[in-house]
Amino acid sequence: MDCTLEFREYRKQHRIPLYVISDFESFLKPVSDDDDDSNATATKIIDEHCVSGFACYRVTDHEQYQSEPTVYSGPDVMSKFYEHVMRESDELGRIVKAGLDMTPLMPEEQTIYDAATVCGNCDKAFTNWKVRHHCHVSGQFMFAACNNCNLQLKMTKRRKYHASGSDKRSRCDTDLDDNSDSKVDGDDVAESYKEHYFLPVVFHNLKSYDAHFVIRHFQSKYTQYQNKKGKVSFDDINVIPLNGEKYMMFQVGKLRFLDSFQFLSTSLNELVSLLLKSGKDKLKHTTKYLGNDDIVFSKGV
Repeated sequence: MDCTLEFREYRKQHRIPLYVISDFESFLKPVSDDDDDSNATATKIIDEHCVSGFACYRVTDHEQYQSEPTVYSGPDVMSKFYEHVMRESDELGRIVKAGLDMTPLMPEEQTIYDAATVCGNCDKAFTNWKVRHHCHVSGQFMFAACNNCNLQLKMTKRRKYHASGSDKRSRCDTDLDDNSDSKVDGDDVAESYKEHYFLPVVFHNLKSYDAHFVIRHFQSKYTQYQNKKGKVSFDDINVIPLNGEKYMMFQVGKLRFLDSFQFLSTSLNELVSLLLKSGKDKLKHTTKYLGNDDIVFSKGV
């Protein structure tokens, strides 16, 4: 019997409403002989990388939720960074919880919906009734979808686990599987979205550099949560390791740290140079806040 590998996660083809781009700046601090504990090894530590600041920028197509880049340089950098991205995740929770209803269709949108013969998500002919899929952040109609796809096209929830009495791990009751037949009311669903989504935090070359700072300065309070019974508990850190020192992805509470180098495997300087060939207008976020002077697109300035 032949086995066929089939792609089914159609909902992951669509853009997420909001994510955060981040970067750290650091300097080299000489390590004195008193601080060097590597004398027993063949490696001698000369300098230590210390974080001096960070920049975070919220990326979203929804203008009402766009904000200026956050830049910080000063003491206690990593605590300030964690506090900022935690606030961003809380803000996304409020946005998702709002869950706007669909705005009335314009005549051209109604025409597109009436003419649709295949689902705009799975690209298959409608096997159950056709429905209107809309963006729950803006309320705008997006495309005609089959009912099964429409039920799954929602903000991805964070998979939360807790330790049960046995060695096995079980899902919390508030996290419903996409194929579950469990019935919950709208308020429970909204609250579940608010508590269990994840916020992508993207670094370039995360696994080889920035991840070391994020992991090193982790504190258990960043994964703390309170269930409906008022009991305080802590989430695990989920990791997809490349080896013992490099992680392709890791998740701290609601924050999912991703490495854009895995999708664009060259330096930022090279990426900017390539995009500039198509015109400065292609770097719309850069020109919006920093202008379009040539020096803005130069490295090391």
